[in-house]
Amino acid sequence: MDAAIIRAVNKLWLPVYPGIARQIAEHCTRPPGRILEAGCFSGGIGLMLLQQFPESTLSLALEIEELAGTFASDWEGLIDARRPGRYQILPAPLVFLDRPPRTFDLVIFRGVFFFLDEGGDLLSRLYRFLSPGGFVFAGGGYGAYTPPEVIEQIAEESRRLNQALGRKIFSREAFEQAIAGAGLAARSRIIEEGGLWAIMKKA
Repeated sequence: MDAAIIRAVNKLWLPVYPGIARQIAEHCTRPPGRILEAGCFSGGIGLMLLQQFPESTLSLALEIEELAGTFASDWEGLIDARRPGRYQILPAPLVFLDRPPRTFDLVIFRGVFFFLDEGGDLLSRLYRFLSPGGFVFAGGGYGAYTPPEVIEQIAEESRRLNQALGRKIFSREAFEQAIAGAGLAARSRIIEEGGLWAIMKKA
């Protein structure tokens, strides 16, 4: 995928990430000590969650070298310089295999439909990294709390950029099929507030 276009999307979506982070935080029954944000759009949501959860740490799985190299400058406004060391970049594939299972309390993947397979392999691998009591929040959309005027301002440009990246449209039924293929149907709930998202919890 084109790193320049991804960076343009991330910059465009800066006013969206606070609302998605707020939506995710509402599903946390306890502060997530260790957060993983995966995928090429990683950064904005995770860094906003660090502002809400002062004791949390963030790992970002970025497989595109340019995105890893420009991370600090791209997200400068969201990085808390007073508390260095709260995030680390893992230059790895979308589903990196060198991490032990049960590592993270929260796994986030915005834009998962670019990469989702019908058999749900990506979802099952992400789920593997959850610690007991944690959850995956994966899907796509503007989130439940993004103001309509913000969406109106960026929607057309966002659509153009995402089409250039090869955006895939998943229906709820196809998403359910992928979740079932991952063996996670009994542990998952789909929500359609501000997009199409799945919450997959580990007991």
